Amino acid sequence: MKTLIAIFTTIFITGTVLGQCPLAFEEANQSAISIYIAPINGDTPLIDYNSSMLLTPASVMKAVTTASVLSKYSGDYRWTTDVMAVGSVCDSILNGNVIIRGSGDPTIESKHFTGNRVSFITAIREGLRARGIKKITGRVLLEEHWPDEGAVPSWELEDIPGIDGAGFYALNYSDNVFSLEFPSLVTTPFIPGFNINIIETNNRLRLNRNSGSYDLTISGKLGKNEKKAALLCSMVNPIEVALYHLTDSLQAEGNEIECLNDTITITRYKSPRLRYVTRSYMIRSDNQMAEAALRLMSPKSTRRRAIEVQKNLLSSKGANLLNANINDGSGLSRHNTISTSQLGSILRIMASNNDYVNSFARVGKDGTVRNFMKGKPGRECFVLKSGSMTGVVAYAGYRVDRESNKPTHVIAVIVNNAPYATKARNAIADLLSELDFN
Repeated sequence: MKTLIAIFTTIFITGTVLGQCPLAFEEANQSAISIYIAPINGDTPLIDYNSSMLLTPASVMKAVTTASVLSKYSGDYRWTTDVMAVGSVCDSILNGNVIIRGSGDPTIESKHFTGNRVSFITAIREGLRARGIKKITGRVLLEEHWPDEGAVPSWELEDIPGIDGAGFYALNYSDNVFSLEFPSLVTTPFIPGFNINIIETNNRLRLNRNSGSYDLTISGKLGKNEKKAALLCSMVNPIEVALYHLTDSLQAEGNEIECLNDTITITRYKSPRLRYVTRSYMIRSDNQMAEAALRLMSPKSTRRRAIEVQKNLLSSKGANLLNANINDGSGLSRHNTISTSQLGSILRIMASNNDYVNSFARVGKDGTVRNFMKGKPGRECFVLKSGSMTGVVAYAGYRVDRESNKPTHVIAVIVNNAPYATKARNAIADLLSELDFN
């Protein structure tokens, strides 16, 4: 990602500055730093430093998305994707089409939700078999597309071809990601219609693809001791991939049924409960699932409308989102800006929502914060969402009581223009471990 470039003047920095910056790391004076750490009960903050400054939060934006979706829906909510047989059925033959009503479910054929769950394709095959349909003379179709499908326009071009650039669609499939084996160029799952170009250089392998393009360029070469590599790539159009594999797989068996002309429900495929999805994408920092959660705010409408509903809902609950700029649900867009005091207000409002609190990764145990604060005392008392991109280091979440696991303090720290990300992270770790929360 390109280096974050920003010019902060004394006029722009409108946040409350109480004393010297609490973070000490090399060349910190080149960075824009905002910190808000306060008790849940709203008493005097422990640290309020530049807390009104609007900064780029990176993946910490997922904490805002999760707050809104768990405010609108209960943790028991499940995406439901209806699959219908439309046409006449006679002598076990469907003279018509199989129609999928896409719900935006981000978990269809996801590798992150397997276990005892029946796959989407299997559920359709079993549904056809149960209705005696052995042959389909028509096609497998998606009923309608949603506006603004795919990558968010403000995502950077270099993020598009990889796993980070997996966008949102009415019908998502296999995390909207495929594995490309190099140099054999075998894809898993199979991706139809892809054009792959190879440019040999002395650099490590790198992917290049424009948004919406079926032309993927691989430049570089394998490492000295490597014979092959598996490259994770975002799908250009997961809908086409899903329909291709569904069409290829539908070879149902069953008994003949009487001739009829109707719309038959083949299956109502349900996602895991929302609380499990939010925890999954928060811990792993999954962009595709976070974008799907955002679009739940206003199903079948535009991304802009979903963000509008999101901001109105959080504001109605008391969150201060004045001048905050939200461009996506995942935080991949550098156009997102929010202050630590705004994050703090959202965290405080949601502190009593167990599904929300449980969505955060446990420091020292989960996902992107597994190694954060390593060797620091009290690290087990923090649940946090991290945010990271070139020049950006951010954390938001809670300090929790050691015995009850209930939040005691809200925590929001954002550093922009960080010249050395590791040093900034270490400084934040030092601050949290040394701060007196009693």
